[in-house]
Amino acid sequence: MPLGGGGPLLSYAIGDKNRRVLAGWLGRRNMAKALLALSEVTVRRGMSVVINNHSLTLEGGQCMALVGSNGAGKSTLLEVAAGLLPLEQGVVSHSDKHVLDAEGRRSSSPLTVGLTLQKNGMIGSEIVSEHLKMACANSLADIDMTPFLEAFHLQHRANDLVAHLSQGQARKIAVLAALLPAFASQSPSLVMLDEPASGLDDDAVVTLCGWLCTLRERGHAVLVCTHDQRILQQASHVHDVAKQKTSTQTPANATVELTTKSTPAKRTTPGVFGVRTHMRTMLWLNHNGMAALLTLGILLSFGSFMDSMNDAQRLGIVLAPAFAAGLCGEALVTAMREERASDWWRAVGRGIPHASWLPLLIGAAITAVSQGSLQQPFEAVHILVGAMTCFVAWHAVGMAQRSTNRLARPQAVMVGLLTPVLILPYALLIDWLTR
Repeated sequence: MPLGGGGPLLSYAIGDKNRRVLAGWLGRRNMAKALLALSEVTVRRGMSVVINNHSLTLEGGQCMALVGSNGAGKSTLLEVAAGLLPLEQGVVSHSDKHVLDAEGRRSSSPLTVGLTLQKNGMIGSEIVSEHLKMACANSLADIDMTPFLEAFHLQHRANDLVAHLSQGQARKIAVLAALLPAFASQSPSLVMLDEPASGLDDDAVVTLCGWLCTLRERGHAVLVCTHDQRILQQASHVHDVAKQKTSTQTPANATVELTTKSTPAKRTTPGVFGVRTHMRTMLWLNHNGMAALLTLGILLSFGSFMDSMNDAQRLGIVLAPAFAAGLCGEALVTAMREERASDWWRAVGRGIPHASWLPLLIGAAITAVSQGSLQQPFEAVHILVGAMTCFVAWHAVGMAQRSTNRLARPQAVMVGLLTPVLILPYALLIDWLTR
């Protein structure tokens, strides 16, 4: 029998009553272990110190509510716990493993992490059921999400795009994406929620309170920023961020009985998600493909000029459209800034979505088209070089784009001004190939 959070993970060979008793025992067994620890953390934003020398510990079986006035630093503290913000000093640990320190060292969390930010953390082109399954698979397990969707009156929207949901419905999906990994996890997990009641109707908040109580009793750790008194009543600990003081209270008992069963599941890698998004939205064509086609169109407008060139010049012209496609960088970087989707991926320990092998295919196809359009001999080696040129330029510019994501205004950084630096290695490559 697997040990862990209890409930849906227990063998169905025992009765419901005994299963609940054993689940509670397993939950209490894990409560003594600190799943989250912030040690003397200081965070600076601009010229202001938002969090100063702050310490906090959250154990399994606890639900801690972060309270305080607007601007007190509740969201900042939660994002520090998720490993999203750089530290001036201090250490953030998940289950005794340092995941972030003041030296900038980061490592993935050993825990299953569920997160809801003030933004929803998903892009409009995602399908609701796909996003929830992907979030649930953070725990390497899957559960039947139907009861959860029905409780939020969203069962009829499971196959819809996120962009087609109302703001309240999208918020419900964002909350479920944080809760489902914990319900599926075989071990105590960490759930962090930033104002989860924002945009939810009264019935949804009541349901959420029941789920929080259930997670707490199963031994998971919940950290929640909230002003909603109903959610505060589910907290076993209340942490005043401004006063840096934690008090205990007797939480309300609103446990929801769930009989869902977990099954093994594989995580969706950032590369798979990135390629799937590119193909669904045609980002590659709108962003990179159009640049290649425009470049090729301009070259064709010059008429017949290739005969007067040497081999190096002709190869440079043939590969130019593929190189232009790569210089446009990764369209997903901008798309993933929508609703802070890239931050959600980074916090749950999954990396940041990217185009993976797709630039190879695009570069090869563009080079083949370029050879035919410019009436040059078909050279398989040149097609391979075009594929690699597009791949390297695409991901190099993409890395530069992603490096700005943690800035306050990433759009203000003109990464495109740095792309001419890649022209020199491109020229050296052409020279080497034609020697």
